[in-house]
Amino acid sequence: MKTKLIPWPVLLRLVLVLMLANCMGLAQKSETPAKKKLAVAIKPQDVADALRAVISSDREVYTDRVAQLADPKSCPNPCEMFRMNSEKAAAKGVEFSYVLRSLQPLRQRNAPETAIEKKGLEAVARQPGQPFYSEEMLGGRWYFTAVYPDVAVHASCASCHNQHPDSPRKDIKPGQVMGGVVVRIALEL
Repeated sequence: MKTKLIPWPVLLRLVLVLMLANCMGLAQKSETPAKKKLAVAIKPQDVADALRAVISSDREVYTDRVAQLADPKSCPNPCEMFRMNSEKAAAKGVEFSYVLRSLQPLRQRNAPETAIEKKGLEAVARQPGQPFYSEEMLGGRWYFTAVYPDVAVHASCASCHNQHPDSPRKDIKPGQVMGGVVVRIALEL
């Protein structure tokens, strides 16, 4: 009998769900008396990094498989798709959020909204290989905030931004940082 392997995107999502469940105290702990109960804590940074892996994988697959092949008028571009996915997740009441931000945004809604976002965007612009991590109080709650570089992963990303009439930059090249992906995780539920 042949063993069926789980595709890596499905496996990655499963791991992420288990990590989030454990982080939020939803995971079952062993009730076996012979086993010592262990409290396993997952760092918010690990959860943010896992979320970022899923988000960037989905975005790259969408860019490769859909946006590159479709008529631009028939489907959203990868940045619009990112925003729609983020809004859909937020509408489900999850205790995390993610958003695209830039120091030089095409749309004002993508400008940094907090001092931490601005500091994080400046940090990933200087050192694209190093994510920025911090904590901040928003609306009376503490959040773990991570900022990852948003890189033009394809020539089409650079070309779309360079050709956009509202773009403050016309010199973006593939592989360059255009802004950042901000991931926030509630530290208080």
